[in-house]
Amino acid sequence: MSASVPGLVTITATETASPPAWALLERKLISTMEDAARLAHKKYCNSAGLPYYVLDTDDVYESRSMRGLLYAMGGADDLLDIALKEWNAITRYYDDGIKHPDDQPTHPMYMAQLHNEWWNLAIPYNSDAFHEGEGSQFFYDFAMASPNNAEMYRRAKRFANMYIGDDPEAQNWGPKHKIIRSPMHGGSGPFLKNSFTTHKLIHVGGHTTGTLEFVREMLERGSMGNFSHRTGLGDKPGNKPLTTTLYPIVKDLDPLWFKDAKLRDTILQLFDDIALNGDDPANLGLTSLVTNAYLYTGEEKYRKWVLEYADVWLERLKKNGGIMPDNTGPTGKIGENRNGQWWGGIHGWNTGDKGGLDKIFISCAVAAENAVMLSGDVKYLDLLRLQVKYLLDRAKTDENGQLLVGARHGPDGWGAWQPMRLRELSYIYHVSMSKEDYDLICRLREGTRDMDWNAAPVEGDRRSGNSEFPRFQYYDGKNPDCPEKILAADYHVAFMQYDAMQHDTRDTAQIIEDNNWPPNPVVVKGLMEVTMGTPQTLYNGGLNRGTVRYFDTDRNRPGLPSDVAALVDKLGPDVVGIQLVNTNPTEARRLIVQSGVFGEHQFKSVSYNAAEVAFKDNNPKQRARAERTKVERSLPLDSKYAGVELPPGTSIRLDLGLKRFANRPSAAFPWHGGTVPQE
Repeated sequence: MSASVPGLVTITATETASPPAWALLERKLISTMEDAARLAHKKYCNSAGLPYYVLDTDDVYESRSMRGLLYAMGGADDLLDIALKEWNAITRYYDDGIKHPDDQPTHPMYMAQLHNEWWNLAIPYNSDAFHEGEGSQFFYDFAMASPNNAEMYRRAKRFANMYIGDDPEAQNWGPKHKIIRSPMHGGSGPFLKNSFTTHKLIHVGGHTTGTLEFVREMLERGSMGNFSHRTGLGDKPGNKPLTTTLYPIVKDLDPLWFKDAKLRDTILQLFDDIALNGDDPANLGLTSLVTNAYLYTGEEKYRKWVLEYADVWLERLKKNGGIMPDNTGPTGKIGENRNGQWWGGIHGWNTGDKGGLDKIFISCAVAAENAVMLSGDVKYLDLLRLQVKYLLDRAKTDENGQLLVGARHGPDGWGAWQPMRLRELSYIYHVSMSKEDYDLICRLREGTRDMDWNAAPVEGDRRSGNSEFPRFQYYDGKNPDCPEKILAADYHVAFMQYDAMQHDTRDTAQIIEDNNWPPNPVVVKGLMEVTMGTPQTLYNGGLNRGTVRYFDTDRNRPGLPSDVAALVDKLGPDVVGIQLVNTNPTEARRLIVQSGVFGEHQFKSVSYNAAEVAFKDNNPKQRARAERTKVERSLPLDSKYAGVELPPGTSIRLDLGLKRFANRPSAAFPWHGGTVPQE
């Protein structure tokens, strides 16, 4: 039975023409990824859906991600079944509360890393908002794909409750000072004090060490990323101890500090007191976890928490002169454990090659998007915008005229000068559509010397954000072939993964022994950008921010109908332009266009192209030759939804007037009546 939406205004397409190249490529990309996802499921998972690949849980989730999102955008029905099966299998396998059969073989790299189906502290380095967000993108997609799944509905609430003070076992939230109490946390609470001093770090083969190995990892940092947190560091001296994590309390540290028992105990205690005992702006990424619960339930407590937490960090940012402080103490004061020093946190301005331009900018962008969606107040964009301006005001140019900003800040001030990424700034502009933010991007473009902004990168769905350059150019009228180029680039990535799987001749035993990262051929960033009018979802914990999404009216499910292709060809402060093409020459298709992924916008008008055929006779030869007159028609509209009927082989272009952030967002589908029903 077809879906019914009361008061739905439906427009019927009348233009016929050969499908454009982008439309055919879009449908080919979808069908190729459908086939490839099925093969990946069959070849690299057991019968229960558990991947043979065993490593850190966030990585295992990542290797299977995007199936639910591809379904929600119009992929085949069985993709949702595959996504649910794989997510559930991974979650149950890695949960520390589930006892596995004694005769079940255990992979040498296996360790239980979840508690109550959320991260535990087995690998503290991975129990931060950055890695939790990375692994949770798989989970967040179910709100778009199947929000009425009762099990996912309950999980959305349970996970959020761990951070808003509603889970007595997970006391991550400090309500008095509005802080998440540690940079590392999970289903059993924050990683500090007793949980830190008594922690056993599990290594490959099952042996354990105390927190010394973890602290060495965090101070030396050069070893991170090669899984030495699994194997241990042994007695080798640190290369370049990251003393700035404890700076200015500790300004210099011998590479063999851990050999001196007294010094070792002192450093471990200082690490607990300084690095772990307080909040971290990377935790702003957890606003997605709580926003997700609101999208399912509509419960005000979740919305209130997100806005309060964003507000308190926005206040700290302004107090610190427009740059985000990367640490607070247990009472929420900036630099409370570091003699007032605003930099030096675990995920802060003096970590990694990209410094604060990585984890801090990502988390601030995530929180800004969520807070604006929940409130409609664009003040939250200042979480990132003020910092962009701060860094640009202090920018310099190299000998080639390339604009550079400081990415790291330490005892000697700003350093690690590099081009500013467009990625996060593109999210600000996507939300605001303001001239102010447009001008900031143009300043980056004018200062670029080392890259072609029109080129579509051939790369997967991770977090480079490089596809934002050609996407911005397209909507700025400077890259007309962008949709086709982006789809072609993603098709190449997906097909090469598919081809590699088809030529993988290993048997299951060898796949398990090799334990390679399995191919993930589901590459959806191009589809999101082209069909939904949005930047790629922020990889480390962002929620989808499409300007529009689609529902199949005849099949009562989310996504574009079979054979239908979509292109958002215009974006503005109060308008979105969409092309819809039915590539099927014999069957009609019907769909609903929704304003905002979660119905947060409101359509206010619609203008569309139509074709009038002057010839009225039934002679098919004469009718085929008859002159067709193109006309523009308009209708008033005041709804989240617009219906479109596409007879065989037809296409239509819509200009939809848009009032942005006019509605409370919800994961409910158009026919749910505004509230998510549970199965």
